[in-house]
Amino acid sequence: MTEEAPTDEFSIHWIEDIVQEVLNRNEENYLLNAGKSPSASIHIGIMRELIICDVIKRELLKRGKKAHSMLIIDDYDPVRSFPKSISLDIEEWAGIPYSDVPDPFGCCESYGAHWANELATTFEDFGVDPEIVYNSKLYETDKMRDAVRICLQKTEIIKEIMIEFVAKDFNDEQRQEYIEMMKSWSPVSVVCPECGRLQSGVKGSIVPNRVTNYDPSTDEVSFECQACGHSATLPVNDARLKLAWRIDWPAKWYIFKVSCEPAGKDHSVKGGSYDTGLEVSRRVFGWSGPLKVPYEWVRIGGRDMSTSEGIVFIPRTWLQIAPPELYRYLMLRTDLSRAINIQPDKIPDMVDEFDRFERIYFGIEESDDARKELAQVLYPLCRTRAPDEGYVPKLPFKFAVLTSQLEPVIGKETVIERSRSVLMKLHNLDELSDLAQHLMEKRLERARGWVEMFGTNRDKIRIPETVPPEIQNTFTEDDLAFISKFAKVLMSGDLDDEEIQSSAFAVAREVGIKEKRAFVVLYRILISQKYGPRLGSFINLLGREWVANRLESVL
Repeated sequence: MTEEAPTDEFSIHWIEDIVQEVLNRNEENYLLNAGKSPSASIHIGIMRELIICDVIKRELLKRGKKAHSMLIIDDYDPVRSFPKSISLDIEEWAGIPYSDVPDPFGCCESYGAHWANELATTFEDFGVDPEIVYNSKLYETDKMRDAVRICLQKTEIIKEIMIEFVAKDFNDEQRQEYIEMMKSWSPVSVVCPECGRLQSGVKGSIVPNRVTNYDPSTDEVSFECQACGHSATLPVNDARLKLAWRIDWPAKWYIFKVSCEPAGKDHSVKGGSYDTGLEVSRRVFGWSGPLKVPYEWVRIGGRDMSTSEGIVFIPRTWLQIAPPELYRYLMLRTDLSRAINIQPDKIPDMVDEFDRFERIYFGIEESDDARKELAQVLYPLCRTRAPDEGYVPKLPFKFAVLTSQLEPVIGKETVIERSRSVLMKLHNLDELSDLAQHLMEKRLERARGWVEMFGTNRDKIRIPETVPPEIQNTFTEDDLAFISKFAKVLMSGDLDDEEIQSSAFAVAREVGIKEKRAFVVLYRILISQKYGPRLGSFINLLGREWVANRLESVL
């Protein structure tokens, strides 16, 4: 679960603390913001940021305040590299904004829009609903052009801030080199109208098309393209301009009057890009800036996710293997200063843990007072929809892992019917609601997805169409006697799980083979393995008649 904390440790005081800090701003409309560059598939770490914003918004709305959330897609960023899976030629597209690069999959208006849409299609499932703003469109507005003008007019102040923050840890030689470089630096770059590039080079050798002169009397900028050599002087309203990213960030804060924006540890370190932005907000735009909310990264299997390095686990993948409420639970129960290391192979245990937590909230499962109190605070924030239908019974995830794999043998309808029967029996129900039925089928689907993507050999059940000859040849006369008698027991009438289990022991003793050997024989006939799921329930899931026929096929 979390790397630094035991799985039963919760720390949710941060929610109340941040909400109070936001309320202290005493604003009429509160805006919770997040941002992401769509360089490729956007990994699930962004969901920690979006869920933080969503929870703050929910708490503000609960207190009668006006609040909304926003996600800025930085599709105006220039291409620096492509993932290996993308067929686009980096030499052709390097330096061109993502918004101007075609979608290689042919389904969206641009490369940037494709990855943004891949993320946005999961929002409803995760219970978040930020307004999406595309940076490329934002730069076409009068508000953003005015913010760029402010930066052009106050370039010297911005240079001072950059030297103060960026060069703070440089040695004397590095600092002097940086100061010298900043003499010709501008916070604004130009998209070349000839070649469409914001910069030349690829990752590691980038040179931006910086503005070389701004004339406030004519409101014109001059530049030279570092990629194709084209140079020109253009009116600000006619040029496609973009601020350097450390300046672009506070410009958007200023335009939208962002109340609060979470940010990962890479941006939030003391004196880092977030603090640079706050200083730009104060000294350039004359505004205090948003509340800074730092958070640690989400890791998958002990590894930091990185789009550029191809280490990506996307929100859509999570939805294929686990409920989104579990992800919110993992994000919210952990203090923001702690990294969260999600181990996909542990999903069944985590789902079971969250199911117990849900039952505690609804008073169905007993717990100590502290856990009950915690559930009352945390569980509603984990929900992706309003908790107005009461408790909805869930199929145990580990049972769903087993049952979902039997579909090729017994068919989808039989899997659903037997799962339905087990669910009703577990919860002493006469019927299932439509929602319970839907969630049961979704759980079977996710359990199958999990076992296919992350299950170990022990988790996976493969039932051959027939018992392989090399297995049949290992059975002794005593084994065959056991198989024959046990098949007749199965055909004798209805047997519950425990009756089947005890019958296997009894027949083994009757024919004189060891009980362990009897189970090995049965598992080898059913799944070609020496061990497997609990025998009684497994046979009932497969169907006694089917298993009896399978046993007789080796006699």
